[in-house]
Amino acid sequence: MINPEDKVLVGYWHNWPAGNKDGYQQGSSAAMDLTDIRKEYNVIDASFMKSEGNGTIPTFKPYNMTDAKFRDQIGKLNQEGRAVIMALGGADAHIELKKADKAAFVAEIIRMVDVYGFDGLDIDLEQSAITAGDNETVIPEALREVKDHYKAQNKNFLITMAPEFPYLKPGAAYEAYIKGLDGYYDWINPQLYNQSGDGLWVDELNMWLTQSNNDLKAEFLYYMADSLSKGTRGFLKIPANKLVLGLPTNNDAAATGYVINPLHVKTAMDRLATEGNPIKGLMTWSVNWDAGKDKDGKAYNWEFVNRYAPMLFKNTQATN
Repeated sequence: MINPEDKVLVGYWHNWPAGNKDGYQQGSSAAMDLTDIRKEYNVIDASFMKSEGNGTIPTFKPYNMTDAKFRDQIGKLNQEGRAVIMALGGADAHIELKKADKAAFVAEIIRMVDVYGFDGLDIDLEQSAITAGDNETVIPEALREVKDHYKAQNKNFLITMAPEFPYLKPGAAYEAYIKGLDGYYDWINPQLYNQSGDGLWVDELNMWLTQSNNDLKAEFLYYMADSLSKGTRGFLKIPANKLVLGLPTNNDAAATGYVINPLHVKTAMDRLATEGNPIKGLMTWSVNWDAGKDKDGKAYNWEFVNRYAPMLFKNTQATN
């Protein structure tokens, strides 16, 4: 199993056909194989592992190729030192596991690894699926078993999560997953998008700092990372070396949260690093949008990876 040793640039990959004008601003996402994804993305989250009906065990199936071809593509990325993990859930997936489903869920995850060669699993439950059924106990328990299963083979099965950031507060929906997988999860990718006016109160600025405030984006990113890494300002604690900030690839990828000026990201990351609190990396929804085009047909031309890979990895230059 592949585990990136240092920084990560995480990109979600769509396991469905590309749509025409399927973006928030009527742009169009691109269809691509895993092997088409720019190499700077060293973690790919295959989206999504989900239930095919009420009460069924979540599973994954590539939409446009054989199991063997998909496994071969994962193998090629692995040879380049890139991890591919399955993303559980998604905005439109209702997953509802019961206590009696745990063994079957564990078996299905291990089967997915055997069939495709996945390197881990990302919890991407949203809306009612987060707390549905016994998910809050069954999913952490199952993932602990899977992690221990591979640890016995001297392998590290990656466990990550992508909660919408308001859920990362004491008493909020993701607390059970954060605490239930403490010591087991590898990193957390908070979604810092699609939350409009939500944000955090910052005493130092004497203001409510929102996700959608473009003028103070550097401050929002810094204080959000600072709050999470220290467990302050009303947030749960996620150590900085396990914190990956999630940003939308462009204005078509999310309704709100796009960073207009990439220097805001650099400013926040540099400030955290200067204070001895560097984060692990960045995540984006999605690689298909990074290679997509806007409503006028102009290619986005991998803007996200061109902007941010050089901030994370030495000897990386933006390319067109």
